[in-house]
Amino acid sequence: MGKNRDIESLIRLIVNTVVHKIVIKHTNRPESKHFLASEIAEYRGQTENIVEQYNWNDKDKEYIKEKVLKKVGERLAFKYSDIKSLPHEVKKLVEEEIKSLGF
Repeated sequence: MGKNRDIESLIRLIVNTVVHKIVIKHTNRPESKHFLASEIAEYRGQTENIVEQYNWNDKDKEYIKEKVLKKVGERLAFKYSDIKSLPHEVKKLVEEEIKSLGF
């Protein structure tokens, strides 16, 4: 795959990771927490594999961060409309996830 295609995959994986972290925090179904945690681990592993393949410039990093923030909000509104998370919580989780990847 090319770098642009991997960037889109990376965005999708980070979005899934952050959304699942928010859902775990706010879910009323404790029985789903284990499944969600295993999904986070899988997404995280795939994300790390993509991150290690390239040298990321500041433009790439900023683009990824902006797209992830936008898509997390969209995913929460569309798929998890019953979960209310604050915008600053989303931003904090996105920044933490991106930083933990070495960006």
